[in-house]
Amino acid sequence: KTGTTELSDTIIVGTNAEYQPFSFLRDGTIVGFDIDVAKEVVKRLGKNIEIIDMPFDMLLPCLQMGTVQIIAAGISPKPSRAKHVLFTKPYFENDPLLVITPKKDAPITTLDQLDGKTVVVNDGYTADSYMSERKNVRIQRLATPAQALLALSSGRADAYVAATSSVQRFLATHPDEYNTYTIGDTSDTYALVISPEHAALLQPIQDALDGMLKDGSIDALKKTWGLA
Repeated sequence: KTGTTELSDTIIVGTNAEYQPFSFLRDGTIVGFDIDVAKEVVKRLGKNIEIIDMPFDMLLPCLQMGTVQIIAAGISPKPSRAKHVLFTKPYFENDPLLVITPKKDAPITTLDQLDGKTVVVNDGYTADSYMSERKNVRIQRLATPAQALLALSSGRADAYVAATSSVQRFLATHPDEYNTYTIGDTSDTYALVISPEHAALLQPIQDALDGMLKDGSIDALKKTWGLA
């Protein structure tokens, strides 16, 4: 499908506001790095923006149906997803996966140490697909980083694997409670996702993102949200 050729006055952006610092609730308002990126993109298109918070597993189905036009939620481009939706070029890269374990346990220095253990991941994110390839690990999928960290701290999981950016603020405020191990061969990337029903948005949005990368706006937002 090529999608509609007309751009509506209001761009509907879907997100899952439980993924700091990309998209989360602060005093009842959806904020975050991805939200600011989306707002600036839509502003440069001369359009209004409507942001809808929904469960992560509803984002791609709603996008495919065209009920939302864009997803801004720390989504990584994957070939399996690209068969059904449209991706911009990544505007955030080099975000390695991190293994988090309680300080009371021996530090993890190799992934083989996770064999036979229960490892929590966030359902649908890159850590989920990466860890699912390790057959000797018991995977526990939870919806949000907050739920995953609770499972870890309560002893219901042995380790939590997530993108570094999604947990670095939490770890900075709990420096004596967790060990971390960076998985060296991993690097998450994030892009905006466009509905195939609204394919005409892809090029204008990409042009806006290119402009933001060129003029330093993306770098400024990274600093604002502690990502640089």
